[in-house]
Amino acid sequence: MTQRRWIILAILFAARAATGFEFQSVGSVADQLMRDLGLGYAQIGSLLGAYLLPGIIVAFPAGLLGTRVPEKSLGLTGLVLMAVSGLALADAGSFSGALTARTVGGVGATLVVLAATKMTADWFEGREIVLAMSILQMSWPFGAMLALPIQTFIAHAFGWPMEMICGGFCALAALAAFAWIPNAAMQSSLQPAARAELGRAILVPVIVAGVAWGLMNLACVLFFSHAPAVMVARGFAPTAAASLTSLSIWLTILAIPTGGYLVHRSGRPVAAISVCAPVAAAALSSFVLDFDPTMSCLMFGVAVGPLSGAMLSLPTAILRPQDRSAGFGVFYTCFYVLMAIGPAFAGRLQDAFALPSAALVAAALSLVTAVPLSLVFVALSKPKLATAHAREQGVAAVQ
Repeated sequence: MTQRRWIILAILFAARAATGFEFQSVGSVADQLMRDLGLGYAQIGSLLGAYLLPGIIVAFPAGLLGTRVPEKSLGLTGLVLMAVSGLALADAGSFSGALTARTVGGVGATLVVLAATKMTADWFEGREIVLAMSILQMSWPFGAMLALPIQTFIAHAFGWPMEMICGGFCALAALAAFAWIPNAAMQSSLQPAARAELGRAILVPVIVAGVAWGLMNLACVLFFSHAPAVMVARGFAPTAAASLTSLSIWLTILAIPTGGYLVHRSGRPVAAISVCAPVAAAALSSFVLDFDPTMSCLMFGVAVGPLSGAMLSLPTAILRPQDRSAGFGVFYTCFYVLMAIGPAFAGRLQDAFALPSAALVAAALSLVTAVPLSLVFVALSKPKLATAHAREQGVAAVQ
């Protein structure tokens, strides 16, 4: 059983990594798309955003659907849509065709992310949940970073349509492995079926956790997007600025599972958030103040890693197995809303203050805000956690 759940986690990792791989497919060949399809930068940005925006509309309905159909079915459907998206993009001859294909892929990616998160919570309930969530979270940036050299090589060697097809075949490969996963975790299948109920006592804490999760991811996106421009404005060579930012990303990828293991060992995810989020915010602040940019970038990459598993594990503390699909639907809706409006808001701040570092100030404030939100989650969750603990004690007494 122990080995089985880690194998399943590896498959879920691959499926979620495929979403990051396909997301990067437009960014890797942006110059070729602009040349061959006659696109501008705004249209390239729309193609990038089209992969994330469907989550605002799809995440919650998909979560509700997951209470009636197996999450495995949602994941398989999502991977099929991703494969269709990659093949359709390869044949796109206009912006409208490419936008439609990317939107289809975005819907599929939302289903895959939701299904993978819920299935990980089921298989690791009461076990290494923080570590498992950390490993799962690492999959998206891993897929995106892996895509950069592979997709660039394919695009230059065989053309951008073949690069899009590669993304579709990546989804198909993940689908073949995903089909092997059992329909339900053993521990969940042993429990009697019950109707999902997202009452106010559950819904409000899940929304709070989802906002904290969205703010943390928004801070990362703002840093990785705007830090190179800030360094170039201060005299860094473009290559050096990009390399330093890339190093920070790789440190984050390494820190996610390492931090998840440490948080799992300590058993105190909220304490980890309360420590790591301010440290990451301080790193961003020192970067804005031009205090040793190299050290600031490295410190940010290390500090932000443990936050992923800690934050992803919060909803699992109060969501029953039958509530998880709908609950994570709400959780990810908050994430997608913030990811959609956050970058645009940060851009307005940059325009208003005429400072390239304004977005990084917003990122630091986002991280700081995540701390009181996690404490609010704990306060709101205490009655629910006490009820769950009493129920567990009652079951143990009967046994």
